[in-house]
Amino acid sequence: MDEPIIALEPGERLLWSGRPRRVTPTGLEWYRIVFGAVMVSGLAVAIGLPVTGGVVPVPLVVVAAVGLAIVVGPVLWRLRTTRHAVYAVTDQRVVVADSVSGRTRAYEYLENLELPVVRRGRNGIGTLTFTRLDASVHVFGYAVPKRHQPAPIEMFAVPDADGLRELIVREQGAD
Repeated sequence: MDEPIIALEPGERLLWSGRPRRVTPTGLEWYRIVFGAVMVSGLAVAIGLPVTGGVVPVPLVVVAAVGLAIVVGPVLWRLRTTRHAVYAVTDQRVVVADSVSGRTRAYEYLENLELPVVRRGRNGIGTLTFTRLDASVHVFGYAVPKRHQPAPIEMFAVPDADGLRELIVREQGAD
């Protein structure tokens, strides 16, 4: 287990800590990058910014730069923040901290969370998503997020995600 950069509350005990493994863009993020690049190129052509005499007009450069920043920026931001993440699960909380600054990015008490959802990747690596009990409404057995609620806590690229989920479910049942 990696050393977490969190302060435990009095009486709290650490059950698991770790860091994300091999962080790469997800399938939807690759789609976003490719589709976005095609759309930005198509927009530049559609608004009629031709390259004349080997000189690229400034508006074309501005449109391309802004478009690519909008498309690629969120993907790069998630990759950066995920690489610097440290995860911890205690008998009371789920915590995501930043390994560079040491600040706690997000935490929630286990009693306030629904059962974690696991999206499995390759080699047992997966993503765990933690949603607050009051942040969703159940419709026909499916959780539908409410408006204006905080984003769920996600732990990306967790090794043995199913094992960690079972540990959390056991701890939630012990309360």
